[in-house]
Amino acid sequence: MTTKQSHARTHIVIDPRTMGRPVHLLGGFANVLRDEVTDFLRTRVNRRYKASFQIDAASFIAAPADTQRWLTYSAGDGRIHFAIDRPLLLCLLRYRYGSVMPEVSTSTDGENIPPSLPIDEPETATEERLCAMLGQQLAELTVRRIESVQRPQPETIPTISFTEAAMHGSCDGDWLLRLSLSESRCNVSGTLMLKISAAWMTRLLQALTPNRERSRQKQMAATKPFPARLQLTLRARLLEKEVPLATLLDLRQGDVLPISLGDADVLIGDSRLFTASIAEHHGKLCLTSLADVD
Repeated sequence: MTTKQSHARTHIVIDPRTMGRPVHLLGGFANVLRDEVTDFLRTRVNRRYKASFQIDAASFIAAPADTQRWLTYSAGDGRIHFAIDRPLLLCLLRYRYGSVMPEVSTSTDGENIPPSLPIDEPETATEERLCAMLGQQLAELTVRRIESVQRPQPETIPTISFTEAAMHGSCDGDWLLRLSLSESRCNVSGTLMLKISAAWMTRLLQALTPNRERSRQKQMAATKPFPARLQLTLRARLLEKEVPLATLLDLRQGDVLPISLGDADVLIGDSRLFTASIAEHHGKLCLTSLADVD
């Protein structure tokens, strides 16, 4: 007996936020942003406090609905949202303020048991300030990277202002960069998240969009018939007069050669293809009534 489920086809659900937009180019931007955060951790945290934070995985997706408590940073006409798992924040807090690190314990069979940080202790104002400062630094890094995609050398970076907000759900157009972090000495791992608002994503996607106008012009030029695409330089010879060499040698300043202006010859290179009448229009000589040369 065959069930209906065996005949059911699996359909890929298309996110309408991705339609008609160069989302396939976001992977390259996500890699660059991940490298920026890696460099930030290395220079601002690991090297300064002798820590060993590292990024184990990264993903960049259209932000799903959530009930995450975010720290929100206003930047220009958009926002950058930040969140970090508390074990990672507590570990960073210990490194920053030189707190005593948890010691490695030994099991009954002699194996080392990695330390663990207590996460049930109440939040402190110092912890909140550190989280707000870390979020602002990463928000500025994100905005600076988006600005560099738009303009290789951004003139000014928008001022980043901090406003804390508890967000329920996600707005249409938001995208989420999720970084999986770990630190071996404290034996902690968790997630650091940066959510980019629709306004900044629009600017990023516009900067990543190829120059369609240029491509369209090339395509239109390629579809034109060959005679329409062939460019030739026309040269007009207005008059030609033959005089004896003796007359030419006897010419003095002020002498006048009598000429009559008839039809002009139109040439391409040295080939005479047309004849044309000469007319005057607003002080300029113009060719008109072109006729093929037999």
